[in-house]
Amino acid sequence: MNLVTLHLPEIGAREVTFRWQVEPPTPLYPVSQFSLRFPDGVDPARVPEGIWWAIAMLCLHAHWPLLRPCRVKLPFRLRPGEAETWLRLMDSYVWTLEAYRGTTRLEREVVIEDDGPPISYSTLPEAKRCATAFSGGKDSLLQAGLLAELSANPLLVTTTSPMPPLEDHITARRRYILGEITRRRDVTLVEVESDFRANWNNDFARVIGYQISINEVTDTFLYFSSMLAAGVALGVPHLFLASEVQVNENVELDGRIIQHPHFMYSVVTLSTVEALLRPWGVSFCSLTSPLHSFQVQELLWTRYADLRDLQYSCWKVKEGESVCNACSQCLRIALSALALGDDPALMGADLVKLLNATGEWTPPKPNGDAPLLPNQISGRQLHGHVQRVVAAIPESSVAEYLARVSPDQLLAPAGQSALAAYRELHRRALEYDADPAPGYRARFDSFIDPLLAAGVNQIYAEHFTPADEASYAGALGRSRALVNWITEPLDAEPAS
Repeated sequence: MNLVTLHLPEIGAREVTFRWQVEPPTPLYPVSQFSLRFPDGVDPARVPEGIWWAIAMLCLHAHWPLLRPCRVKLPFRLRPGEAETWLRLMDSYVWTLEAYRGTTRLEREVVIEDDGPPISYSTLPEAKRCATAFSGGKDSLLQAGLLAELSANPLLVTTTSPMPPLEDHITARRRYILGEITRRRDVTLVEVESDFRANWNNDFARVIGYQISINEVTDTFLYFSSMLAAGVALGVPHLFLASEVQVNENVELDGRIIQHPHFMYSVVTLSTVEALLRPWGVSFCSLTSPLHSFQVQELLWTRYADLRDLQYSCWKVKEGESVCNACSQCLRIALSALALGDDPALMGADLVKLLNATGEWTPPKPNGDAPLLPNQISGRQLHGHVQRVVAAIPESSVAEYLARVSPDQLLAPAGQSALAAYRELHRRALEYDADPAPGYRARFDSFIDPLLAAGVNQIYAEHFTPADEASYAGALGRSRALVNWITEPLDAEPAS
């Protein structure tokens, strides 16, 4: 049994430090603490103590299923039903983790002991100002564009938390984007710094057999926590974090709902977190949950075309680069831009390097009726989009593009080998009929904050055709059912 003990947050003038202890010590944490450092103008003293406790829980709770069996000691008392809601949320994580590992360790092995003064809940003043977690990726750029169009002076909160050996949080390109977005839109940008992502062993979950890294179950909780603290301090209660169709795929397996491995930002998780924060008057959701990944990029590059060159979507990027020009995601976003009649080089994509590095890509083969887990469903959707794009772009168009932007490179051996690689990609893309392009999932608007739902729906309807509701009714219904089950204890009458 692992004993996890949370300690009182240490609140300074600009920095808040969270500490905890695990007994016996675990290799998950080389350092059992992290800090959030805020810029001038964001006063941690304006944030209620209960919000700091919520942030501690948000950032750490996804680790507890990995430390099973464990007992968690809190030096405060939760409101009725809250502990059970946290436990049910973690149950849902366990169902998903076990399904992908192919094991059935499903019994609840996390215990929460809350012993201390009760949390004081005070509803924040009503306001219509909005905030989004901002990284410069296509999803957060689109949300920034939507919020700037539909609300006044939205708050963009970026979290800078390097995780060695990755360099994506420390490149000059990222600094440029953070400075440029405030020039192009009437927004307020707040940057929060943290050491959290450097203070865990990112391979811990993989070592014990799970198919995820620690950042894949933690990152968005950190980014949301930064936004939550900054939003509360600045009087911004409507909070948004992007969550597209792919991460909201789910299936039922032996009576349990299995989510995508990146469940940390599914609509199920976002809706549960909002329910937990409701006593403070905070709302939390995604604006992009009705959209597929390719629709997010298409809307960004068409409706908000002046932002498209800021897209910063590759986590493998190194200092001096804008994208890595070597991964399947770079291939997807570059070819998507080309299919829109635009220039992938605007966001740093070098088509010659990219095609030479990704020439082994193959389209998804017909699946038949074989059952798929959510990550496989999402993978087929993403690769299916690449297949449609490659099938629609003839080799001559790629040659014309290269001749226009880099004629010397086209004539060089690297350019010729890139064309040969694309010729083979095109041939493979035509081997099988690609699935038709899906419409957007309009009924997922039920997860969007009512403050903006109508405006967002109108924009999506202007650009995309809605999918047949029957095609995603299962995913939508299971998402709603899981949210209802997890949050049910919060609505139960307290025992007399």
